[in-house]
Amino acid sequence: MFIMIVATVFAMINFNGRAQEKFNLSYKMEKGKTYKYTQDNKSETTQEMGGQEMKMSSDGHTVLKYEVEDISKEGNIILIYSYDEVKFHMKGMGRDTIMDMKNMMGKRTRAVISKTGKVLKENTIDTSKNSKSNISLSMFASANMPWLPEKEVGIGDKWPKLSNDTTPSQEGQMVYKRNVEYTLTGKDKIGNHDCLKIEFKGTLDLTGKMKQMGMDLAIEGSGDISGTAWFDPALGMLIEEQNVTAIEMNMAVTGQAQMTVPMSQKISTTQKFVE
Repeated sequence: MFIMIVATVFAMINFNGRAQEKFNLSYKMEKGKTYKYTQDNKSETTQEMGGQEMKMSSDGHTVLKYEVEDISKEGNIILIYSYDEVKFHMKGMGRDTIMDMKNMMGKRTRAVISKTGKVLKENTIDTSKNSKSNISLSMFASANMPWLPEKEVGIGDKWPKLSNDTTPSQEGQMVYKRNVEYTLTGKDKIGNHDCLKIEFKGTLDLTGKMKQMGMDLAIEGSGDISGTAWFDPALGMLIEEQNVTAIEMNMAVTGQAQMTVPMSQKISTTQKFVE
């Protein structure tokens, strides 16, 4: 009986210790170092045009490179990011196409990112060569970096992410608004990394205007975001992230043609830290 009581007491102490364990999470990139992430995307798109339903699928592979220039006194990270590799394949509407994305390889953006992952400032250093498109990488970088909490958190704690990202181009711009809630759900082992498991879910709203082939396009839509991120608190780096985004939208076409095209899209993304 005495042994059982002692064992029970120690079990309760151990449980309470775990329950009260707190973590102060931050990105710990080092000055002068280069970090890389691979990202694999798969999307399924369905749209209606002229009473007919059309389906398209695509898959892409990118490598995003972060070159750290400096770390401020406040811990903000000053870096340059760019694509180190881009591959994109699209199938649908009678076509099976591998798109040449080499023009994106020459574009760099300098950014200041807080130690919790928020993009505080950025400016484009150069544009893609031989390309009319001038899409900022900020949309991709800020989406790839999960926001970390400002305060210490324990298992079960939650924190929000409210963001508004704009991707301008010579033909127009797209605005993405996210309202996401993160939850620290536990610990996990990813390769050689002792990670904290962070689950998230939320909503996405998008609006945009652009020109294409002499026509004006106006896009509105909304959707849901969900996924899981694995963060190594000792290394101060995201190790892996998996997420799914489902969007319903309408594209209004004016100009040479007048029509409204309803579209639905599901995008699955896996991102991994390159050791």
